[in-house]
Amino acid sequence: MNESIEITPAVFEDIDQFMAIETQSFSDPWSKKGFEDALSYDYSYMVTARCLGKVAGYCCLYYVLDEGEIVNVAVAPEFRGRGVGFSMLSSLIQYGREQGVSRFLLDVRVSNHPAIALYKKSGFKPLALQKNFYQNPSEDAWLMELITAVYSAEN
Repeated sequence: MNESIEITPAVFEDIDQFMAIETQSFSDPWSKKGFEDALSYDYSYMVTARCLGKVAGYCCLYYVLDEGEIVNVAVAPEFRGRGVGFSMLSSLIQYGREQGVSRFLLDVRVSNHPAIALYKKSGFKPLALQKNFYQNPSEDAWLMELITAVYSAEN
């Protein structure tokens, strides 16, 4: 990959670009209010990936105590396969570790082989098969888990 990937905390001004990627990426997309809420919660952290000055992707971490759930990982079609997803996940995991999260969970459609490969590359392992988890269309999901050491000044 020649262009650099910049990962920054998401801001409200990014939402319209998120919505465009969201509708290209998911059959059951988040609403604008869903993004606004995710950016407002004090138990969430959302990042934006930028390449070539454009929003290339986004993802969100919800966290409570030592557990975090990674939700809504999306990369614009023209930036897929360039390391954007891996960079965003790495950033979220590092942030979570700094907040005391040691167990990360996420759900993924069983047919989404590129995403499953990305999550495995990031250290996630399948934990359980969830029957009919997704709708539009109905599909099973893998619940995947990553256990990490919590970041501290001593690490």
